[in-house]
Amino acid sequence: MIKKDAIIIGSGQAGNPLALKLSAAGWKTVLIEKSEEMLGGVCVNVGCTPSKTLIASAKVMHTIKTAEKHGISVPSSTIDFESTQRRKEKIVSDSKAGVKKNLEEAENLELVFGTASFSGEKTISVQNDGEEAIEFTAPYIFINAGCRPATPEIDGLKDVKWYDSTGILELREIPKKLIVIGSGYIGLELGQMYSRFGSEVSIVEKAGQIMSNEDEDIAENLQEILEDEGLTFHLNSEIKNVKQNDNEIILTFTKNNKEEQITGTHLLIVAGRKSNADSLHLEKEGIKTDDKGYIKVNAKLETTIDGVYALGDIKGGPQFTHISYNDYVIVSENILDQKNTSTDGRIIPYTVFTDPQVGRVGLSEKEATKRNLNFSVVKIPGKRITRGLESAETQGLWKAIVDKDSDKILGAAIIGSEGGEIASIIQMAMTGNISAKDLQTFVFSHPTYSESLNTLFSELK
Repeated sequence: MIKKDAIIIGSGQAGNPLALKLSAAGWKTVLIEKSEEMLGGVCVNVGCTPSKTLIASAKVMHTIKTAEKHGISVPSSTIDFESTQRRKEKIVSDSKAGVKKNLEEAENLELVFGTASFSGEKTISVQNDGEEAIEFTAPYIFINAGCRPATPEIDGLKDVKWYDSTGILELREIPKKLIVIGSGYIGLELGQMYSRFGSEVSIVEKAGQIMSNEDEDIAENLQEILEDEGLTFHLNSEIKNVKQNDNEIILTFTKNNKEEQITGTHLLIVAGRKSNADSLHLEKEGIKTDDKGYIKVNAKLETTIDGVYALGDIKGGPQFTHISYNDYVIVSENILDQKNTSTDGRIIPYTVFTDPQVGRVGLSEKEATKRNLNFSVVKIPGKRITRGLESAETQGLWKAIVDKDSDKILGAAIIGSEGGEIASIIQMAMTGNISAKDLQTFVFSHPTYSESLNTLFSELK
């Protein structure tokens, strides 16, 4: 039994900085990651870094194909997809090398690879293939073990070659015909990406709209943009079965009580994610989970056991890298600096990295209605964004929710070029209690996208 001051399970966007912060404060800390290949967690290895790198390459391809709108003629263009993949892999490799270097050079920090699970009270067992298990004990344990792609039950799936969000990023060829099951953020990002690379993309969704948590007008606007690029959507579709016929995949589904079939060369399934808590033997510590398997935590991210914390995706709620990092901030401030920080009132932004982006912060109209708030809705189409007109990027919709009584901004959704950046500006206004009316006359430099916040909030009656 090896005694430490802190045990951290998982080297994601909460685990890494927490390990460095605790060890720098003199805590004897062990950071456990399943394998060296996954050092840095999902974001660096199979999530944000590789996907956004490929999405950027796809945007360049699209810009070349649509250059005529600027009066520029490009007779032909080809893609060396192997080179595109090598560029992505180098960025991932360099990022991971930086993570490893920082961890290995830290004093008081031990980096261990293997499968971690609870073996008793404040005790973690680490098993590496072919080696004897190592046990660690510490008064503080932090779980940042994340989630994995969920696999839906589909008749015939076990006999079909299919990809999840990790595997699809490793393809060495561009799919001729890609079927995507799921129209959440990941499905839309990867679907548009491969469409721009040259795939024929069909997206199948059980719900009646894409991005089912978003407002209907936001979902419809983005769907129209993607359809204009050539993507096909099958909404309100209940999958019946899937079959492999040589190199062809046949997906059968019912839509409006009518059976339909589509065929493809590749199948991507992005139907949600599943907590990795089921591999940790939490019952040996008495840690409780909810009905979906996510670890229960309070507003300070402590589990049902004193001294044991859960950070990032594994605790449920919004599953974003920046939330995981902010979880680290909350925990480290409370433990090391004796602050009283919590998740209460945390304003959560996120960006869907389609092109144009969907930047979201705060409440949607749907959520504000559920809460019976007294609010106004203001919105303007992309063609009213001056910078967009100049850049030939007039697609999209800007929308904000404003409290009628206090004039506070409750939330916003921005579909447009750099929509995530505009949503971040609105988030700062919300955090700083800058009112919607203040933004009507706020001085922004001209011509910028942010300047159109004047236009948006001038719609307030």
